[in-house]
Amino acid sequence: MAALAAMIGTADAIAEPAGSTNPQEHSTYQTKGIVLDARDIARWASASYWEQKVAGAFEVLVDSRIQADPEERDAVLATIWRMKPDSVTAETRIVALIGKRPAKQPATDIAYQIVFSPRSGGRDKDRVEARFIAEGPGAKPVVIPSPAAGTIPRMPSTYSYLGFPQSNSIARYSAEHPDEIKSVLGWIGTSANPSFDQILTVRRVEGDVVRSASFFVTGTKVPAGPITSLRIMFLGDRAPATSELPAGYNARDVADFRIETLQAETREQDRLGAITGIAELPAEEQLPAKYAVLQYFDNRTRDAEIDAIVPVPNTDKRALLTLRFGAGNNVTVQRIGEDRKGLTLGKPGDVREVNGFPANSADIPAMMAWLKKRYPAITPRGATPAELLNSVTAEIQTRSATSAWFKENYGIDILTPSAAQGQLGRLFQYSAQQLENLKDFAPSELQMLEVTLEKMSDRLVAKLKGVQMARQKIAVELIGVTSTKFAINNRGEAGLALLHGNDRMILIFDSLSLNSEAFFVGGAEGQRAVVADTFWVFAHEFGHMIAAMPGTKEAFASLVRTKASQPVTWYAASNPKDEFFPEAFALYLGDPEWLRNSRPDLFRWFETLSKG
Repeated sequence: MAALAAMIGTADAIAEPAGSTNPQEHSTYQTKGIVLDARDIARWASASYWEQKVAGAFEVLVDSRIQADPEERDAVLATIWRMKPDSVTAETRIVALIGKRPAKQPATDIAYQIVFSPRSGGRDKDRVEARFIAEGPGAKPVVIPSPAAGTIPRMPSTYSYLGFPQSNSIARYSAEHPDEIKSVLGWIGTSANPSFDQILTVRRVEGDVVRSASFFVTGTKVPAGPITSLRIMFLGDRAPATSELPAGYNARDVADFRIETLQAETREQDRLGAITGIAELPAEEQLPAKYAVLQYFDNRTRDAEIDAIVPVPNTDKRALLTLRFGAGNNVTVQRIGEDRKGLTLGKPGDVREVNGFPANSADIPAMMAWLKKRYPAITPRGATPAELLNSVTAEIQTRSATSAWFKENYGIDILTPSAAQGQLGRLFQYSAQQLENLKDFAPSELQMLEVTLEKMSDRLVAKLKGVQMARQKIAVELIGVTSTKFAINNRGEAGLALLHGNDRMILIFDSLSLNSEAFFVGGAEGQRAVVADTFWVFAHEFGHMIAAMPGTKEAFASLVRTKASQPVTWYAASNPKDEFFPEAFALYLGDPEWLRNSRPDLFRWFETLSKG
């Protein structure tokens, strides 16, 4: 037990599930990801900005025709919003002519009757109804003159009517406004067409009042003869209005409505600021990007940067976006790249991008000397520099999926389950309960280990010689203070660094990939700057090993005190004494762009450490 107390054990925390509340973070790199649901984003894509906006103010009843055509739906609802009265105290009928829309082909005029009615019967909102009237030439209202004497035909023996006041009484309406019905009949009588389908507007002076009324008539007639069929609909006691649609009315989505709502919040901490960078994204990524911003903002991300994996609905593409939440809750969105679902970010790549290559590639002798030092188990093959480097790259990409690669090139032991069991028990006094479910590393995990090492300088890589690495399904902790301690599974650990004297071991658990669908690590610099989040676990645990170098942790603590440096992640803030260094180290390797721009003092310190 005395030996156990002397050990330094450190654990990686993992992302909380989507919907949990993050601790408030200040100018930090966000390592709590949200797995964004492509199906939910697709549902947002099918929803309407204008439905949300209008339904927020009114109880909405719409014609079934609208639901069949999203573009027309948005045009009508945008018209309703533009024409809404400041207050609805009595029924208000408006005939809206919605002109030809560029987004609608073939472009035609349409007319809707829009009826606003005040709340009643316990309703907490006023009501608006949108009723389709006409499309095409007949939708454009015609102002009709007073009929000439002798040109007013009779009503047909049977006809239908709709919408008239006082319980749809056309007889009472005709008695009160006889000239209006006569004008309608007069227009029909003088029409040369045997069929008619038209919105008509009548303007009359009644005493001191200039009155307008609108009707929609459909039917047939005998040329120069009687009316044979007629349907007359009263639309309202005002002239139709032509609506000018808002610019980009059909380019707004439901995320825009949610953004506007948050930007209007009264409490400053809940008020979303301006979002920039969305317009520069490909069209299919714009809604998913806004969705991602909203999810992280709702999850209390403040003054932080998150490298988010954002699925694009109905594709296997995933956009790699950096979201920066800054002062005033302003957000900038930067597209870093893309990948495809099922692919692994950051596989071992070209030796030309390994840390140290540029400084040792001036000529072939220098390059060969460096390769022999960096990868002693590799024999470059080829007659030209390109052939030599291509052969090294191919060997890295192939052999780094094996355990032997790390022993031969780095002096790092990848333990089998049986070897790990023996070493954990002998060196670190692990109990039998803690030694369950040891396993082998997957080839893809070993390749991510290689990626992590590729980002380190020759000096730092050399310091890791002798480190042992083991794989376990779940971390097991012993609880209690007596000989009857019991074991619990700690699914919150992704990695564990064990140090005891000269013995160093890193345990990696299944939780290392918990965030693989949520966020990546890296920035816009360099062809291979982006890696999967599993990189973070390896880099963090190696950070503990580097921190254990004589004088390193103390020198770092001195810098932090002198510069009053703030922790770089929420996990660093949870235990700055032990976790600040490895979190900053992981950032130095994985996203040096962020560290250089956000914490230049820390970046320069790690540059010095790296180069010696």
